[in-house]
Amino acid sequence: MDRRVRVVVELLDTQWRRSLRVAELARRVGLGASRLEHLFKSDTNISIRQFLRERRLHEASTLLATTEERISTIAYAVGYADISNFNHAFKRRYGVSPREYRTRAHES
Repeated sequence: MDRRVRVVVELLDTQWRRSLRVAELARRVGLGASRLEHLFKSDTNISIRQFLRERRLHEASTLLATTEERISTIAYAVGYADISNFNHAFKRRYGVSPREYRTRAHES
């Protein structure tokens, strides 16, 4: 993996709560935004946006399974300003709604 992509992955892993723009990430590693996006996808097989979405949804799944926080609170905590967008993205990723995911996790 290209070292610049590795730096971006580390930034996304540690700062995923922030609103990170590709231009900002590209500037940090000395690349243009389109070059970074191409290199990132080439090295990881997903886009920067997809990587960030996956990271946020993974955190949400952990919180749903291990806490009793309200689903809307979790959505906001992982970077979703709109609960319906969160519900849609979560269901697309995990195949069930956040509520159903929590129910199944607590039954296990």
